[in-house]
Amino acid sequence: MKYNNWNIDNLHNFSFGLVLLSIPFPMIINNIAIFIFLFFSIFKLKNFKLYKNPAAFFFPTLFILSLFSLLYSCNLLEGIKDLEKILSFVLFFVCIPTLSLNKTQLNRLLNSFANVCLLLLLYCFVVAIYNVIATNSFYIFNPKNLVNENYFLYHRFSSSIGLHAVYLGIFLVFASSVFIYNFKTFSKKNRKITILKLLILALGIYLLQSFSVMAAYFIILIAAPFLLKNHISTFKKITFLLLIFILPASIFLNKAKAVDTSFLNYNHTDDIHNRNWNSLNIRLAKWDCALSVAKESIFIGQGIGCTQDNLNKMYLKKGFEIGYGKNYSTHNQYIHYLVELGLIGALLFITFLIISFYQIVINKNFLMFSILTLLAICSVTENVLTLNKGIVFFSIFYYLIFYKNEQE
Repeated sequence: MKYNNWNIDNLHNFSFGLVLLSIPFPMIINNIAIFIFLFFSIFKLKNFKLYKNPAAFFFPTLFILSLFSLLYSCNLLEGIKDLEKILSFVLFFVCIPTLSLNKTQLNRLLNSFANVCLLLLLYCFVVAIYNVIATNSFYIFNPKNLVNENYFLYHRFSSSIGLHAVYLGIFLVFASSVFIYNFKTFSKKNRKITILKLLILALGIYLLQSFSVMAAYFIILIAAPFLLKNHISTFKKITFLLLIFILPASIFLNKAKAVDTSFLNYNHTDDIHNRNWNSLNIRLAKWDCALSVAKESIFIGQGIGCTQDNLNKMYLKKGFEIGYGKNYSTHNQYIHYLVELGLIGALLFITFLIISFYQIVINKNFLMFSILTLLAICSVTENVLTLNKGIVFFSIFYYLIFYKNEQE
């Protein structure tokens, strides 16, 4: 059968668009889109060009390191499952350079992703409003954590689309970055609409109440005027900085008030009803247990697939029944790599971030800065590279931005 190059190119590009737009949706939809994209990528492998930038090899190197760790993994079956998740690190490394997208098409894809995120946020608002009207209350009691949850805040707000608040927050921050990046290319009318979109996204980011996401958002906004080449005049830079300080400052002040006097005052053996537990102390307890596990095999780690098993054992050993009962992960990507792949894995991750940020400062690449800032900061409180939503999002946009830079 003879294939028409024009048809294959367009089908290939279209399938990639499906992958991008389906990232915020249920995993099964995104996986189907990825499979279709891989199918068409096979016909374009001859177009693959090896990356010149050494930082681009981080994700496949991490995959190879994880593959090697199967040799000493205590749970081979779970390790293979985890390896399947991070296969995206290699697939997008190989397949994205085979695309035939021009600069205009790339920007359309980025804007389309940003608009999909905005529409999902608006849907969350509609559902939250409906729930308030239907129940005549802003709150609903959650029997799992014994907390009255606000329909407009955190996980309850994002639950209507089946997304964890942190991941929806990450998507919204990147969507904001895309709109800011392309702001200069919009018409005057569309610029006014874009400002409204940015304000709605900012409200959504605030309502999701993720400290790490808001911290990343704050840093990205601060850096925007200095990384966007000739996009904003000096006067606008100053005005922009003054304005963006208002929202983040209020957010951090509210977060600071929420930290009570039990800060750093906890015991692993305290039960779930103890008032000393808060979101920070819970994480500190997890990290303490995870570091104890890491010390048992500090250089090469426990191996892929073993982290959760060994964490649960340490939770029991230290009497941290909350962690064991809820099967808590490390909730820290840096510590996760330290446990799973040892110092080798953790240092590889940190080195990758340092090199990448250095290159960003030199090249003033705003979108890459946004992706890596989200990755670096959210990795402090979440395992963003162990779940599909994080793996696909960070790896695909990382390599897409590499591809975009080559087109400019």
